[in-house]
Amino acid sequence: MEPFISRILIQHVQGSTIAYLYNRESFELLKIDRQQYNKSQFIEIGQVIEYNKKKYKVESLNFKMEEKLYKMDSSVGFNV
Repeated sequence: MEPFISRILIQHVQGSTIAYLYNRESFELLKIDRQQYNKSQFIEIGQVIEYNKKKYKVESLNFKMEEKLYKMDSSVGFNV
C-alpha cells in the first residue's frame, strides 16, 4: 500500500491563501496540541490554530484526493 501524501492549504474565508503545508515540520508551525494517549494531532472545525503569530479559527475542512495520486508513481512523491 502506498503512503498517504498530503498538502494542507490554509485559506482565509474571503479566499486569500494564508499558507501551504507540505511536511511534518511545516505542520508543527500551527502549534496544534498533541493528544496525550498517542501524541497525534488533529485539525477540526471550531479549533483555533496559530500561524506566524496570528490565530485562526477553523471554519471548514475539505479533503481532496488528486487523480494523479491514484496510482503509485515516484514522480508525484510516492516511495516505490
